[in-house]
Amino acid sequence: MAEGEEAAVAKAEAEYFSKDFDWESLKQQVEKNPSYQFHLLPHLPSSSDEQREEETRDSKAWQSFHVRHSAGKFFKVPSFPLTHL
Repeated sequence: MAEGEEAAVAKAEAEYFSKDFDWESLKQQVEKNPSYQFHLLPHLPSSSDEQREEETRDSKAWQSFHVRHSAGKFFKVPSFPLTHL
């Protein structure tokens, strides 16, 4: 491929990817549609009390899981003699 053709292809690719869709029309769609209003609201982090409660619940769930499965067998005992290995 000639140098001029490569430049034209590169320019066309750059133009294609920079023009996937019209940002302004997307903005208008989101602003007009009430079901998309949550996208426009600021992010409100949860309170520290709620976060601590959630972490405590998660911690208790993991502790409960480990208590229930601490004696579990993860590997099946082989039913053949191991002397030949």
